[in-house]
This record gives sequence, structure tokens and C-alpha cells, in this order.
Amino acid sequence: MRRERIFNLSLLKDGTFVLLGRIRGNLPHAREILSAEQDVLGFSISEQDANVGLVFVHARPPSSIRRILELRREQGVFFDFPIEATEAGQLKLTIVGETNSEITGVLDEIPAAIEISVERIGPYIEDPKSMTDLLTDRQREVLDVALASGYYDVPRRATHRDIAEQLELAVPTVSEHLQKIEARIFGALEL
Repeated sequence: MRRERIFNLSLLKDGTFVLLGRIRGNLPHAREILSAEQDVLGFSISEQDANVGLVFVHARPPSSIRRILELRREQGVFFDFPIEATEAGQLKLTIVGETNSEITGVLDEIPAAIEISVERIGPYIEDPKSMTDLLTDRQREVLDVALASGYYDVPRRATHRDIAEQLELAVPTVSEHLQKIEARIFGALEL
């Protein structure tokens, strides 16, 4: 069984937490594990298919996890959901705050029992729902026409001039838009 994603995680006033996530693997075994855990106060697993389920858990957190959830509230930062699991089974958490000093303050207070690695501190970059979310409205319009006219087909069925004529734009303008579209989309790919 492995956890894939945490959609939400909240510390309640009584010190317990609730979690909504997705797990993959032997779901009956996951039910057995959660039932046997004394700190789990309640749970449910909704099967999406035989090996994938949405899990809701209400539990008492270990002190290290509680401290991270308290830091979230105390330091005025929040977690960017969903929290993804890595191939190694670790959680990749994005902490967002108004300033980098708030973020480093939280990192300094994370209990030593939790292994962390910082990938980046800097401006927040929203994870787009799709690659086209990276583009301006005009760039999406140019891309739509390029795709529909066969510009990206092999062999290519359209030129910059064809796209320019359909959009009533200058050829150099279309060329510039296509370069910016490709740069943004390729720049967003994790290679």
C-alpha cells in the first residue's frame, strides 16, 4: 500500500487532525492497519477501483506532525494542496508564506525527527491545472489555430503565414507568439 496524495490536512481545536487523501494498493489491508492503530479515532475508505481509494482519517497526530500543523497556524503559512507522494514514498510539501523569512522560520522549527530537504525558496509559482493555463488568452488563441490548422502535425500542414492569415496578424507576430508558447510549455516540463 502506498499513499499517493493528500488533498487536505487540518489540525482541530482538540489537537486531533483530519486528513483526506488517496491511497493505492491492498485496500482491505489498509483497513486492517487503520483499525489496529490506537491513535486513529475514525476512518473510511471509498474505493475508486479495486486498488485505489479515497481515505478519510481522524486521528491523534504524533508530536512531530502536530508541531508542523501548529507551525502552520502560528507562523501564518499554509500548505499548497494536494501534497504529492514521491516515488520513494516521501511527501513533497510546499509551504507558502508572505516572506521567505517566515518560511525559513518554519523550517528551523521542524522537529529533528522529520527529515526534510528544501528544493527551493522564492516566489510562489502556481502549479497549473493544465499546460495551457501557463499561456495568455492571445497565446491560447494562436495555439488553438496552430493545432487546428496542422502546424504541429508531422508532416507540418500549416505555416506561420497560414496562422497569421486566419488570425489577421502579421507573420512576425505569430512567430513571436509561437516561440513564447513553446518556451513557456517546455520551461514548465520537469525533465
